[in-house]
Amino acid sequence: MKKTLILFILFLVIGGATMYLTSKKDTKTTILTEERNFAVANIESVYKIFIADRNGKSITLERKKNYWQLNKKHRANPNAISNLLNTVQKLKIKYTPPKAAVKNIIHDIATNNIKVEIYNKNEEKIKVYYVGGVTNDELGTYMIKEDSEAPFVTYVPGFEGSLRVRYMTEEIDWRDKAIFAERLSNIQSVSIEYPKQKNKSFKLEKTNGAFILAPFYANTPKAKKVLPKGIAEKYLVGFERLVAENFMNTYEKKDSIKQLLPFSIIRFKTVDEAEKVVKLHPIIKRSKAGQFLLDDEGRQIVEKYHVDVNGEDFMLIQQLVFGKILWGYDNFNY
Repeated sequence: MKKTLILFILFLVIGGATMYLTSKKDTKTTILTEERNFAVANIESVYKIFIADRNGKSITLERKKNYWQLNKKHRANPNAISNLLNTVQKLKIKYTPPKAAVKNIIHDIATNNIKVEIYNKNEEKIKVYYVGGVTNDELGTYMIKEDSEAPFVTYVPGFEGSLRVRYMTEEIDWRDKAIFAERLSNIQSVSIEYPKQKNKSFKLEKTNGAFILAPFYANTPKAKKVLPKGIAEKYLVGFERLVAENFMNTYEKKDSIKQLLPFSIIRFKTVDEAEKVVKLHPIIKRSKAGQFLLDDEGRQIVEKYHVDVNGEDFMLIQQLVFGKILWGYDNFNY
């Protein structure tokens, strides 16, 4: 009886010790697994991303219905967003750095990191990590999770190079260059005024579900022909996405150009009353001697325009891209 009791107590002690050690091992394994888990597999759960560098620059990206918003005021560039979300979702560990290199890697990350915070729809943090520099072969990027002391070399399958470039902190690098990006169903009115060609100026406005064409100036004779069915819609589809070549907000001649009479003024309004006024100033092509070049019909050749967007942005556009919306009043009547 006494021997049985001793064996029973010994069994309990060994069993308890085993459970304790197993529990500790499971906890440690969970921590180690989380330290290695940088990716967000369900990318649709991501609603906000905050990115900041050590120089005090930061950007905030927030998911909206049909686009991502930058710093609560601009549309974000869809290509840049696509690259970032692809990285956030597919981020993997390439390898663990050797122990001898860990101290230097952590020091480099600490002094030159980019912090990334990822939130869900409820404003809850779901990932926080720091992005460091690139490996010597430029095929991996050092990263470390928040509150961790274990850095890793990361990569995205199918992409070679530094992932750091996808976590930009300059606002201008994230801004969408689209001047117009509206679906036909969201357009209320469009008018184009040509100050030097008043008879070419026109306005299109949705009335009772249909677009009505009219001359911009009251003294311009109205067209006698009925607007062909679908022609207004065919024209307005061109506003679905029109992208500028670049921002020119720091261009030294910006203010003097804005004082000139524009070639055309586009006034655009959506159904929710959002308005945009875009003024086009042509850049006339010149010869090497500085003379204006003319086409076969004696007209000055214009390949690009400086544009003033709402008095807020100064941009550069191409005739090749925007020419499809620079119609005249008479273009609708054929």
